[in-house]
Amino acid sequence: EKHLAASVNIFSKTSTMYYWKGEIQDASETLMLVRTKTSRIQQVVEYMRTIHPYANPEVLGFSVEDGSSAY
Repeated sequence: EKHLAASVNIFSKTSTMYYWKGEIQDASETLMLVRTKTSRIQQVVEYMRTIHPYANPEVLGFSVEDGSSAY
């Protein structure tokens, strides 16, 4: 409703493994693939910080180098 993204894919209950305090942790998280314009990335990051339960959520940006020109 904020028109920050063209589309969003939500992958519920993904398995995430990481080291925390010297031990391997296995957690269930939700992964979101957000497609947006470069000019809106910081707005998406700021919005995610306001709604995410983690103090510092992982939000990454990836440049697309190639793909379907029709898309």
